[in-house]
Amino acid sequence: MHISYSRFNSYLSCPRKHYLTYYENLVKKKKDRPLYFGSDFHKLLEYRTKPEKLPAIKQEITDKFYSLSGDQQSELGNDYPETLFNIFEDYCKVWKDAPLPSVTELEFNIKMGTYKGEPVIFKGFIDELYIRDSGIIVGEHKTFNKMPQKDFLVMNTQKSLYAVAVKKLYGEYPTNIMWDYIHSQAASSPVWLEKSNKFSTAASTKITPYSYERACVERGIEPVDAEKYQPNLTNFFFRTEMDYIPEMIQGVWDGFKYTCKDIVRHGKENKTMNLTYNCGWCQFRDICHAELTGGCVEEIVERDFERKEVDDGNTEQSKAD
Repeated sequence: MHISYSRFNSYLSCPRKHYLTYYENLVKKKKDRPLYFGSDFHKLLEYRTKPEKLPAIKQEITDKFYSLSGDQQSELGNDYPETLFNIFEDYCKVWKDAPLPSVTELEFNIKMGTYKGEPVIFKGFIDELYIRDSGIIVGEHKTFNKMPQKDFLVMNTQKSLYAVAVKKLYGEYPTNIMWDYIHSQAASSPVWLEKSNKFSTAASTKITPYSYERACVERGIEPVDAEKYQPNLTNFFFRTEMDYIPEMIQGVWDGFKYTCKDIVRHGKENKTMNLTYNCGWCQFRDICHAELTGGCVEEIVERDFERKEVDDGNTEQSKAD
């Protein structure tokens, strides 16, 4: 059995969600834009150290988008590929002077034990590692629509679990983690005033120098006010680096192992619904509502879901982190 951070988190938040995801293998037919965007953006980031391969990756992403149904394309946005590539181009400009990672998309598989003769593997992918003389820095990319709270980044389970993975692979804990946040919505263009034949000068936090410059190119005019939008870049791209605390790593790892034992022993049978405010954006909300109110679950599953192929012949879906 494979247990990822996503699976662990799913089980803790709601055993019913965990069961539907990892035993029924249900996924929504409707594309979730933040998840879809995050997957594609990760792929672009992986190849930014290999610029000669980027055109092929962009074409692959474009072809995948246009193979979707019309409804799914509309859900993501009909200009989705262009928006994605613009955000990636802006990201590369913002961090053009920053060091590139030593390793990207590092997969790890750590054996935690066995249960009834079956190995139990902690599995995941670390976005980036920066290997320096002073130590190893973990890099994790996250998309956002709302700025994360710093306390959430400090008291974070994923970062500690990935520190354990680094220790298993490299023999030492990382010294720091760098959270790299990318807004999943593109910056806005300035408003064009037809009567005065110029852009509005009204203040806006949703315009960046790069979105302004693109708008100028489209209008065939010289970009002269780009600098005034420079402070807005942190609304779309920002990084924060934090130290690792060894005691925190060990405490989180001990708790993770305890929960994993429960998943292995009871995960398939535990279908408890944990009804909280999280239900409001859970993909399985309609299924649980139907079960609780006597609705037709089979009809909802048939209409809104499909079953995803597992990657290990057992209960774990493909890459989740």
